[in-house]
Amino acid sequence: MKVRSLIKGSFAQFRQNLIRTALTLLGIIFGVASVIAMITIGEGAQTEIMRKIESMGADLVHINGNKVEKSQISEIINDCEGLSLRDVRALEKVIPMEGRAVALVNKCRAETSSLPIQGTDLSVYAVSSNFVWVNGLDLTLGRNFSVEDFNTNLSVALMGSTYATQFFDSPENALGKDIRINYKWFRIIGLFGKAEKKVEMTDVAKKTKEKESGSGKGKGKIPEDLNLFNQAILIPITTNYEKITPPKVYSDLDMITIKCHNMAETNDIRDAAQKILSVTHNDVSDYKIVSPLELLEQKQSAQKVFNVVLLSIASISLLVGGIGIMNIMLANVMERRHEIGVRRALGAKRRHIILQFLFESVFTCLVGGAVGVLTGMGISWCILKFTEIPIAFSVMPIFLSFGISFIVGIVFGIMPAMEAANLNPVEALHYE
Repeated sequence: MKVRSLIKGSFAQFRQNLIRTALTLLGIIFGVASVIAMITIGEGAQTEIMRKIESMGADLVHINGNKVEKSQISEIINDCEGLSLRDVRALEKVIPMEGRAVALVNKCRAETSSLPIQGTDLSVYAVSSNFVWVNGLDLTLGRNFSVEDFNTNLSVALMGSTYATQFFDSPENALGKDIRINYKWFRIIGLFGKAEKKVEMTDVAKKTKEKESGSGKGKGKIPEDLNLFNQAILIPITTNYEKITPPKVYSDLDMITIKCHNMAETNDIRDAAQKILSVTHNDVSDYKIVSPLELLEQKQSAQKVFNVVLLSIASISLLVGGIGIMNIMLANVMERRHEIGVRRALGAKRRHIILQFLFESVFTCLVGGAVGVLTGMGISWCILKFTEIPIAFSVMPIFLSFGISFIVGIVFGIMPAMEAANLNPVEALHYE
């Protein structure tokens, strides 16, 4: 039999029972749509996870101080002093530092400034000398902090390129300028980061506030996304202690960052840091350790549960759809007994009848698969449009969906095809 004749006959049968076939295909359509939605959401989530990890630093382990109520500080201060330089020294002493490093950062309380922005909206961070290198910040102009800057408490600063563009129109104009923070003057010696497009300062302040979840007053939250440091000013931590914010009695540091060799060892470094801090903090849980590999494993574990749920829904839908296909094909066999008898009388063999009905079954399922692909892409687009769940389209799920439709057509079409082929030609010719 010619493929063209099979396609033409299958299309004719599809049109002849259009409504009945369309209703039967709902199971296939929703099953395939579920597969498409599952894969696009899964790939989107994977992309978002990797973007998040890269923004945090794939080879960095972050130790953040937990917020402790003032009423609780008096109870634990004799046992623990929170995140402090003592922790930094302990980490550097116990963890081998070959190719690794420990950096620290503290959010400064900026009340006033000479820049055209509210002092409380200005992001100023006191950092260690290796902060720029550890966090992989790209120094684009000027120089980095030197050991002399820290030893002599010099009033120097590094400015993010986005801030430089907002305040001075370009990073080049900002280099060498003096700015005042809390009535102390600082000279900009270097610029880092890639500048974002210029926007109103109110928008910059709003964005910074949303990301940091707090103002410049009191104990601030350090951005998890390293790109947000483009909207920041960095100063030596020793200068901060001397001229802006004296060391606090409890939890003097906001975050400690450990640079590892690669992401694969971040969980081991996290476990080592956990043991060290449990000693220096006397088992007081006033800190949180974040490992990018651990974050990736947690997200992937949650995604697996989501995929199992969607896959179960898809499997049930495909099973129901396959049974529907088998049902309609059996009905077609009964309705077309006379046609089968005529074909057998004209010389058609059993394999020709099997091939004809199998082709019709597969054709019907492929049509359902095509509609399911469009439905799944539409569902994914709606998810992207009306929720914050990321998605990612690719060609692979489309081929997978058509493959599933083909297999369903073969598996659930073989029984009706065999039923048609086994009909007695003489009895079939007498059927009306």
